Amino acid sequence: MSLRPSWKTILALFLVLGQTLVLVQAQYTMEEYAAYETAVNADPAERHDSIIGFLTANPKSTLVEYAVGSYLQLMQEYQNQGQSQQVVSAGEKLLGVMPEDLTAQHMTALAAYQLQDYDKVTGYGEIVYAAKPDTQMAFFLANSFAQLGNQDKQIEYGDKACAELAPKDCFQIFSQVSRIYFGRKEWANAAQYAEKAVEGLDAAEQPGQMSDSDWKTYLNAEKGTAYTVIGRSAAERENWNTAITNYQKVISITKDVAAKAEAYYYTGMGRWDQSQMDSAMNAFANGSVLKDAPHAEHCRQHLETLYKSTHNDSLAGIDEFVARVAGR
Repeated sequence: MSLRPSWKTILALFLVLGQTLVLVQAQYTMEEYAAYETAVNADPAERHDSIIGFLTANPKSTLVEYAVGSYLQLMQEYQNQGQSQQVVSAGEKLLGVMPEDLTAQHMTALAAYQLQDYDKVTGYGEIVYAAKPDTQMAFFLANSFAQLGNQDKQIEYGDKACAELAPKDCFQIFSQVSRIYFGRKEWANAAQYAEKAVEGLDAAEQPGQMSDSDWKTYLNAEKGTAYTVIGRSAAERENWNTAITNYQKVISITKDVAAKAEAYYYTGMGRWDQSQMDSAMNAFANGSVLKDAPHAEHCRQHLETLYKSTHNDSLAGIDEFVARVAGR
């Protein structure tokens, strides 16, 4: 007996396979396809509403993924044209019927960042980041939470972003986080981030639209703040050599009177603790003449205490001493 199938058997198999193929292909009706074609080929001004209409009317159609793809392409065209508001508007319409579409959420979050709509950035961005961690999104989330005043989230996403970025691209985040910890009096953390900020500032590239003088002013101001944080953190731990080294940098580069007075004050305190009385008095004298600075009065008080201890409990000649030391 031959095991080869007859032509009738082969024909029957082809007919069965053909019918199965037709069934696989025909998972949508001609009406669905016509509606899909009408939606994706509508005039540009009406296309996204037309596609949303199709998705709403045909949520289970196998053509949904193609309609969504066409819609996302339209959103990308808006973004390429700088129409961020259109991207956000279109994205939220799509998310109204496809709430879990990560691409739509991602595009909407990025466009919202351009519009400084930080609530939407964080609302969509956190979902996107949780599903697919992304350095750019972490950076935008850190900056957005900073604008919203959520310091814990700012630190969380700042750390995530800066773990992948070079210091020169993260000095602003480092500086902001160092200030947060400084305000909380978490001195070690404050100093750690301030040191990273200095490293980033040393490597940062001057923006093309900024003049040399403006860039130098900016760098000095940012570094002055970072050195102040490092110095104060060291002073709080009575690590006077580190404190004085950093405060001397503050004195040399900052134009901020309050920061300069603080630097003189803690330099004086450090030298006093090290029994270097002349250096301490000089520092207090310099700080005392920076009127209206928070530490100026304290500098004067400590100067008088030290001066009297070396001048028979008298303040005679102290103003001349201050004028000579401070050049006033």
